[in-house]
Amino acid sequence: MTDDDVYWALIDVANGLISGTMLGGYYAIIAIGLTLTFGVMRLVNLAHGDWLVFSAYLSLVFLSLVPISPLYTLIGVVPVMYGVGYALQRLLLNRVSVQAMEQKGMSTSFGLMSPILVTFGMSIVLAQGLLAGFSSNTQVIRNELSYSAIQLSEDLSVSTLRLTFFCVAVAILVLTALLLRATHVGRAIRAASDDAEIAPLMGMRPARIYATASGISLAIAGVAGVMVGMTRPFQPFDGPQFLLVAFGVVILGGMGSLAGSLVGGILLGVVQILAGTYFGPSAQLVGGYMLILAVLALKPQGLFAR
Repeated sequence: MTDDDVYWALIDVANGLISGTMLGGYYAIIAIGLTLTFGVMRLVNLAHGDWLVFSAYLSLVFLSLVPISPLYTLIGVVPVMYGVGYALQRLLLNRVSVQAMEQKGMSTSFGLMSPILVTFGMSIVLAQGLLAGFSSNTQVIRNELSYSAIQLSEDLSVSTLRLTFFCVAVAILVLTALLLRATHVGRAIRAASDDAEIAPLMGMRPARIYATASGISLAIAGVAGVMVGMTRPFQPFDGPQFLLVAFGVVILGGMGSLAGSLVGGILLGVVQILAGTYFGPSAQLVGGYMLILAVLALKPQGLFAR
């Protein structure tokens, strides 16, 4: 093997690590909302991917009204998604969860089948509603960041858009962690998550706390949806694809672990990029699934389960 061969082999590995890490940030943004929902309410939201797609379409609506940069649509998308999440949890999911607990004679189990079925139905309604409102035509959020890259060296570069996503993912993780640990609302969310029976005795209202957590989760999903729309074309029925990505990241990082979402996303991204580099594009999905199966076999609770 010549020196040139070694050099280009190292460049391939470096490009794979850089691209995979940036892709991991993109994956982490998709998974953070699902992680928060499960960590607080023990609820697996099967409509999570559909809410991402809904957010992408909502961004398109704002862009049709005001010709601005897509990132500025977050000013409108995030509050709307927070309000939607709060209302859905307060008016629908809390009631379904209470009914399920009463039927089973359980007081703290938010992982029962009834709420999951409700989110499944919500997924179908969202997809059909988007189809009726926007048709099945492929959409994309055009932006200037997609056409630029930061040159690290003569043979190494990083996508400006992916780097932006990675920075946003880290910022969201830090802000969410600070919210949960350093604010009254965050402490209330953690207390209600730990023991829903004792929380009311301390003057807390679990129904309102869960609604707040759900609102935060969908607000983060709103950010992810805009990012997804800026990265790739999307259609009304693309939600399950993003749900699978979120599940994969959560399985790797561990249910309820925010830091695990980032680490799991990076691992998944790096493995997929390297597998695609050395074994062809079709190997990306295979490599990702093999990583998930390996973690499930060796550490089923995930790398950073809480």
